[in-house]
Amino acid sequence: MPDGATRTAGAPGRACPADYVFLLRPMILVPVWTFFLLGARHGAAAAGIPVDTGRCLAGLASFTALLGAIYVVNQIADRAVDRAAGKLFLLSHGIITVRAAWIEAALLVAASFGVAVALLPPLFTGILAASLALGAAYSLEPVRLKRRPALDVLANAVGNGALNTLAGWTALGAPLDGWWTLLPYPLAVASVHLATTIADIGADAGMGLKTSGVALGAARGLVTAAALMGGAAVAASLARNHVALAASLLSLPFFLIPARSVTSPARSAGALLPAKTATLLFSAVAGYLFPPYLPVLAAVILLPRLYYRRRFGIDYPSLRGA
Repeated sequence: MPDGATRTAGAPGRACPADYVFLLRPMILVPVWTFFLLGARHGAAAAGIPVDTGRCLAGLASFTALLGAIYVVNQIADRAVDRAAGKLFLLSHGIITVRAAWIEAALLVAASFGVAVALLPPLFTGILAASLALGAAYSLEPVRLKRRPALDVLANAVGNGALNTLAGWTALGAPLDGWWTLLPYPLAVASVHLATTIADIGADAGMGLKTSGVALGAARGLVTAAALMGGAAVAASLARNHVALAASLLSLPFFLIPARSVTSPARSAGALLPAKTATLLFSAVAGYLFPPYLPVLAAVILLPRLYYRRRFGIDYPSLRGA
């Protein structure tokens, strides 16, 4: 999912405790929470049971820890690309050491599986294991799906759109009957992830990474992203998933407009706007279903802005396309 944090000022050279929190990239954990909660709501509805708050929070904590670890590993693998792009410089500029990052990732994985084994159904633990394997394959050699066109988008669709929603579903102990109502979400996630690879075309191509964005180019990539979001709307209609239908239909115009105007890699950064807008719209729908989630969203937008401005002198996050 989009980040948009680029370096505009010299980064401090010594790590502070907050750096280890923000190494987890809270802004891109928002889609994790959003699709987990949507999965939990659909699972409870399909099983005819209430959402168990305790199980839901335990599952959310476990899955958050796992995805946080995966994002740390991704930054370890991408630190050369991030250094060239001037972004995510906690690791790429040596503020946090690689050794410390690996330790943090290992502790998060251990905590994730510890909570799952102790408090959650075995199927949830199996989904965690599949998510961990997919996350490692996305970032690490020799597989490194991130540098393989189409497979990079597919990995994110499966991980953040399918396994994520299934984690929310199974955390409640709901049987998988009716799982097809979740089909729109992998398509929506694929659309958003493809848009983020378009925004990173310049940096990725410069480092020899042939992502889907690099392979397709800005114009074709945005057309494809719009088609995927349209596919999410169609799938939502067929599955009678009114939640996903509303979010995907509201998101679609933000993909269609730049798809008609972006014609060169030089303007590819504009792809971040539809990606961020779609993330906010799906999150707003989740917040409508789970009202306590709304203040969490507000905090996750405001606190990183304070952190990045005071720590590094940059404005992040932003809804601007660049």
